[in-house]
Amino acid sequence: MSITGTEFESLTKPFFSDLFEKMGYGVLEVRNQNSGTQNGFDIKIIFVDKAFKERSLFIECKYYTSAKLDWAEIFTKQIELQASNYHPDGFILLSPRQILSNINDNAQIEFEKMSKVPVKFWTPDTNLEEIFALDIEIYEKVYDKPCKLSISESEVIYKTQLRIENILEQKDRFKVSNCISIEDTNRAPEEDDILVTRLDHKLNSVFNKDDEERLEYHKLRVNYKVYLEELQDVNNELRQKILKWQDNMRIKAKRLTKKYNFDPNSSAKDFYSEFFDIAEIELKTFYDKNDLKDDEEKLLNGIVFELAAECPLDWSKK
Repeated sequence: MSITGTEFESLTKPFFSDLFEKMGYGVLEVRNQNSGTQNGFDIKIIFVDKAFKERSLFIECKYYTSAKLDWAEIFTKQIELQASNYHPDGFILLSPRQILSNINDNAQIEFEKMSKVPVKFWTPDTNLEEIFALDIEIYEKVYDKPCKLSISESEVIYKTQLRIENILEQKDRFKVSNCISIEDTNRAPEEDDILVTRLDHKLNSVFNKDDEERLEYHKLRVNYKVYLEELQDVNNELRQKILKWQDNMRIKAKRLTKKYNFDPNSSAKDFYSEFFDIAEIELKTFYDKNDLKDDEEKLLNGIVFELAAECPLDWSKK
């Protein structure tokens, strides 16, 4: 005999509490949502991760045996959770008997980016039966049939832990998705030495060779280049946005170069000053458009001196 949705929630609470303990997490609290409360979830799990950081996952339980489970219904739950006072590290739809239909992938992806909460659909097409097979009694109540699966408990627990770690890593990436943090680095970027030489030629036309700021400008460019390289592995979407903005500034630099080439009275210092003013205005627009924050000045200098090293900024004219 099939269980009810309420009974499924009651089974899920102790099952996941035990599962998280087996995965090596320190479980602090597992509780059901109060009936009738519109906060977008049924079960909340608070636990300590491998780095001893407190985390919270929210589970929406859907025990549909025959009726179609529409994505719009789950999307509404995500909106309710986003509108609540909770701050989840992840949201899991738990539907052991029915897969989701009518999924709008683009809307789902964009909402996750906006809410900064990773969402996972644990449905029959994601090997969910193997997880419930860790407890034969619960499995048979959930699926209303004898458990004939032969599983390796350690392997299933390990794979489930990977799923949870993936959620937590994605949450951490979301947290820094709009933050730019360019730190001092001790390593050089992967590039041809000719770029450094070109930048030196440009700086020679603007500053004295013994100007202490010259070394600082080289350092700002190196920090920016290394930041971009490392960003590829942690937030490639942000990296692509920065590179796209850099391409736009490259076009502006070429246009400004043509302007100064037609002016016999122009100087490299004039070019340097005007382009920095242009870049600063464009940078503010770039930050506002993408809801970015932090290290505006480091990014500004990094890009300007990177363009100087690449050639579009022709400061050699005196």
